[in-house]
Amino acid sequence: MGRVRHYLVGLTVLLALFLFSDLKAQINALNSIGGFESDLPSYWKMGKQTGATLSWATDQSRSMGRSLKIVKTAATSDSVYWISENMADVWSPRIYKQVDIFLGAYVRTENVNTNPSGEDAKWWISYTFYDSAGAKIGEEKLPIDQSKASTGGWVADTNNVGQTILPKDAWTLIIKFVAGKNATGTVWADDFMLIGRNGGWAGQDWNTSVGMPTGWNYWLPPVGGNDGKLTDGYENTRVTTEAAHTGKYSLKFDIPKGTHDGWVGTKRFPLDPGIKAGDVLRLSVWVKASRLLPDSAAKNPTSWAVGFTPLVHSGWKNNDSPYDEKGPDMQFAFPTTKADTAFDWTQYFAYFTVPTPDAGKPDYKALSLRLHVYGRFQGLIYFDDVKVEKMVDAVTDINSIGGFESDLPSYWKMGKQTGATLS
Repeated sequence: MGRVRHYLVGLTVLLALFLFSDLKAQINALNSIGGFESDLPSYWKMGKQTGATLSWATDQSRSMGRSLKIVKTAATSDSVYWISENMADVWSPRIYKQVDIFLGAYVRTENVNTNPSGEDAKWWISYTFYDSAGAKIGEEKLPIDQSKASTGGWVADTNNVGQTILPKDAWTLIIKFVAGKNATGTVWADDFMLIGRNGGWAGQDWNTSVGMPTGWNYWLPPVGGNDGKLTDGYENTRVTTEAAHTGKYSLKFDIPKGTHDGWVGTKRFPLDPGIKAGDVLRLSVWVKASRLLPDSAAKNPTSWAVGFTPLVHSGWKNNDSPYDEKGPDMQFAFPTTKADTAFDWTQYFAYFTVPTPDAGKPDYKALSLRLHVYGRFQGLIYFDDVKVEKMVDAVTDINSIGGFESDLPSYWKMGKQTGATLS
């Protein structure tokens, strides 16, 4: 059975407790994405597609094994497109004003119509910004190069210096990848970028590489990913069919040499109404690993490691304020004998107590859960079937007797006692 190094103290008691109490599934929306089986990328959905074929493609990608693809062989009655959800999310719920924003994407074309004569014959990517009231601030429309039929590889399609400076903060960012109704050919898009020029902080657009399925996001080196750059082995991170505990897919990290932390985590999901501060959640995931270095794991148990980072939040929607999160890093205790360089699917657990908010702060209403790869870890590892469950009433029952204060013996009670004294 898997263990968590931070939770070895008292683990025997906790495991014994589970023999006598049920686990009740909670946070069903989070659990529903734990198998990585979604057929759509996180933050994205298909828009109009009549007369064309839209797919979350595996045949071409710049990062993380997937891209957005549109195949359009003839003119259609209207444009077709992929469209994002709100990309202003998590720790950057705004895109900031008065910052020179570099934005764009990488595209690859094949047999597209060339030298379009009008807007309807063009391919493009657009970034549209909205304020806190939902009013449109503006749109940046980036034409995809159609000077020749095929690019032959991935090319950057970006704006110019000084082209995108918002007059007010944007609370919503919607990105579209579009084929006009008279456009034809095949185009792939990947690595949708948004970053402030000259060191300015513009905010964040999430899952710029479109490899993660519905409900997941990531922060990967060197600086998170919103600049279209992934390095240090994290460019190998992807959902894969190479191995799976159940279903077809699992999440793979393939780190040749440990140099930086990185994580793939869930979006924020509302806590069930019955979960409150002090409740204990059981977190679990199935793990398969190879190319491990047991000596390194024994020497550096908190940095040569992978594990969970559970976080609670007072809000769960994109722009909920204040932005806050609270939770521990938890490292799994992998085998440390020299022969243990690999293991097959094994379930690992951690136990997380929902914290009490600081004085004057709102209650925590949401949970996110990160699969965390720490800085020195190297090896090949797969994760599957992530799950969160709540420990139920037996916890309270056991805690109530922990002070040995009962005035009756275990297994005994007083029967009839009228006219007598029982003690």
